[in-house]
Order: sequence, then structure tokens, then C-alpha cells
Amino acid sequence: MLSLYTQIGTMKLQTPLLLASGYITETPEFFLRAQPYGCSGMITRSLKRHVPLERSKITTPRYVVFDQDSMLNCEWGNEKPWTDWRDHGVQQVKDTGCPIIISLSGRDLDSCCYLIHAFDEIGVDAYEINISCSHSGVLHGNLNIDTFHLEQLMKKVRSITTTPIWVKLSYSNLLVSMARQAQELGADAIVCTNSIGPGMLIDTKTTKPKLGIKGGGGGVTGKAIFPIALWCVHQLSKTLTIPVVGCGGIFTADDVIQMLMAGASAVQLYTAPALKGPIIFKRVTIGLQKFLVENPMYDSVKDLIGLTLNKTKDHQFSSPRPIVIEEKCTGCEICIQSCAFDALSMVHRPGKNALAVIADNCISCNACVGVCPPKFDAIQVSF
Repeated sequence: MLSLYTQIGTMKLQTPLLLASGYITETPEFFLRAQPYGCSGMITRSLKRHVPLERSKITTPRYVVFDQDSMLNCEWGNEKPWTDWRDHGVQQVKDTGCPIIISLSGRDLDSCCYLIHAFDEIGVDAYEINISCSHSGVLHGNLNIDTFHLEQLMKKVRSITTTPIWVKLSYSNLLVSMARQAQELGADAIVCTNSIGPGMLIDTKTTKPKLGIKGGGGGVTGKAIFPIALWCVHQLSKTLTIPVVGCGGIFTADDVIQMLMAGASAVQLYTAPALKGPIIFKRVTIGLQKFLVENPMYDSVKDLIGLTLNKTKDHQFSSPRPIVIEEKCTGCEICIQSCAFDALSMVHRPGKNALAVIADNCISCNACVGVCPPKFDAIQVSF
């Protein structure tokens, strides 16, 4: 079997797939179900020493799913004390042989340091310091753009532990500069991106926001943010010398491969397993193995890391026209409607499906490639 092994610094992973922090990592149970399917480690819920009364419950609805693979969420509380992880949860994950990363809220510096001391006593693989929650930030101060707070945070936590520290950031116009600042102050990896937003959806029947949180705003996650998350990883990987862990809208093996090619050493999944269940890790793992089999020039997923970094320096002003795969085309005409340049037409063939034909006035915008249903994959990019 081809290798899916990778690593983040000195942390070794059997696959590049980690379970990201959120409500489904309030306890180890979800990870224990996902681990046999290829999930190679987990990040806990963001823990706090003292949970404010307002955050001792999570507002409902906490999820609003849209377009099937995207959602708003308002996961900002802790229903169980941090001591559950110290007393039971950490060991349960360790027993699988997989890394356990403790997520800590970076808002309260003293609390953060207290928890690091507590978990260092039992030993964990890394700390992920979260300064990136999009909707909580709006309500309680935007740490994701607070460079002074990041400086104070890193100086405190770096001085008290030798355990690797990952800093979790979210998309902003200060992303790259803050990541560079974190690296200079001793961070061992950057995780990006957390949810983006806040965003909002309204129930037109009740006129109320669809989320239960005060203000109605939540973090946008899932496929809707994948292109932004991928861009973030690419920009960070071009800039930093420490590893980048990609996160945001990853559902498929192809998504993982894109993240690796953009420079990520590993990835985290949350919305996909939250909506599809632990089996998503099996689907992605099988997809990664299939990709390596079909592309024997790569011996392992580690060979994919950063392949795109030197391929974005120049504009591309011309490319071959897409090609129509005759045996796959069903004549559905969806592509015809997408072509704003009248470069597509249907040729009717006796006894066969109609066939899409691309004319010479095609400008290679590739809209037709995008709208052709994936189950047909009849119009493909030409290289």
C-alpha cells in the first residue's frame, strides 16, 4: 500500500487527516469512531479554565446547513470541564497511538498558561492556541487581528513549555503578517483557516435569524470557504519556514491534495465529518490511495507538499480549449447554457446521444468544465 505518512515538525502522522476542534471534539468519542477510518489525530474543543456562564451552554440551533456542504455555526461554549480531558480524554486518544493536540482559547492568557502547565504534567503532543473565532470575536474582541495580544500571548506561552505550539489563525488582511509574527515568537506551526465571517441567514417564515446566538451571526464553514482557505494556505506556505496545517471546507481527497500542493503539511476536517459522519475519513483515505496509484510519479503524499508554490509567479494568457469526452457526454445541454460566447453547440447523432462540440471561438474560460455534472465529467480541462 502506498504511503499516506506525513509529519508536522517532529509529529508523525499515519495520514494527513486530523479531526479539527469543535463541538464534536468536546469528548474523544467521535475521534475514536473516526480513527479506524484513517483519521490520524485530533484537536480537542477549545478549552478554558473557567467557562463564563454565558458559554456554559451552546446556543441552538448551532448549525445552519446550506448548499448541502456548507454551514453557519455558533459553537462557542464548553459543556464539559477541561478536567475531563486531563483525567480521561487524553489517555483515551493516546491509547490509539495517535497524537492528541489540546486546543486552548487564547483570549485569557493566565488561563492559557495554567492549562499548559496542567497538560504538560501528563504529556500531550501539541497545543493549538485559538485566536481566530469569527463570530465570538465580533462579540468579544477580534483577536484574529490583534497583533499586540498575539505578541503577549506568544511571549507567555513560549516561555513556559517546550511542547509544540500551533497558532490557529483565520482569514484577514493581517493573516500573513500575524503568522510571520507568531513564527518569530516561537510558534511551531500555523493552522489556517478557522471559520470566516461572521455570516448570517434568516428564516423568511419567522423573520428570525436561523442561528440561536445573540446577534444572529455565525462562522461560515464548509465548501463555501474552501477556495479562501486554500489561498490562505498558499500565501502562508510561501512566507513561512514552519509547517502550515490547512483547514476549511475539506470534503474530498481532491481537496486534501490541493491543500498539500498549496503547501500544507497536513489538514484538519470538521464540517465534513460533522455533516457526513466518521466514514468521510475512509472515503478521503481511499481517494488519496487511488490518486497515488494513478500517479506513480509520487511515492507518498509527502511528495505533493508545495508543488504549486513555484507555479503562480506569472499570469497565464492562453491555454488549450477544453475537450469533450465523447463516450461520457449525455447531450444534457447544461454546458450550452453556460457558454456566454456561443462557442458550444450540440451535434445530434443517429442512434446516439447528442454530443457537445466546442467551436474555434472558445476563449478557454472553462465555465463548461465547471457546470458539467461531476457524475458525467464529460468536459475536461486540456493541458
